[in-house]
Amino acid sequence: MRRIVTAALVGAFMSTFFPLSSSHACDGNCPKGHDHVQAAEPRAATPRREAPSQGPADAKVTVEVWSDFQCPFCSRGSTTVKQLREKYGDQIRIVFRHYPLPAHKDARLAAAASMAAAEQGRFWDFHDALFQQQKELDRASLEKLAGKLNLDVERFKRALDTGVYDNYVEADVVEGRQRGIMGTPTFFINDKAVVGALPLADFAQTIDAALKR
Repeated sequence: MRRIVTAALVGAFMSTFFPLSSSHACDGNCPKGHDHVQAAEPRAATPRREAPSQGPADAKVTVEVWSDFQCPFCSRGSTTVKQLREKYGDQIRIVFRHYPLPAHKDARLAAAASMAAAEQGRFWDFHDALFQQQKELDRASLEKLAGKLNLDVERFKRALDTGVYDNYVEADVVEGRQRGIMGTPTFFINDKAVVGALPLADFAQTIDAALKR
């Protein structure tokens, strides 16, 4: 599987352990945190059926997004995802996967909160709002956001109190590690990996080619 990488990522393959260091993605060497990881080729797979998605299930192109709500590069990546939806509409399917990185202390809670919002049919609204307030992902801020979006706040709070989505998030993290995800954001356009918050044109080139097949 061919991977689209930046020059910085290519250089990272020169040592025995390869912490991803890029102006486009968060990883173990990023000043925002994260643990060191050994380089591995990210592997595509069929996204889990219950993952939040936009677009028809039978779309010719699926864009699987591995992301962290506290990662600044993921915020940039979320803008690209929105642009892809605007550009391609129902020609593509977007699937969101959780990959909260260890040193982002509020990322797991934010991931669970997004699934609590998904339970009420508001994942994508909550997703967009989280990336707009990345410095306010503590419990109180998440509950305030739930109220702002007119969610059932008591139901939302119960989901967080009981940890009902903790295992869901952990399952995503485990799968991401098994598939060689090194940092966030990481995308799969069908079977092709795109690492980092790259320009829209990089994604469009791969998507256009897939749509023509």
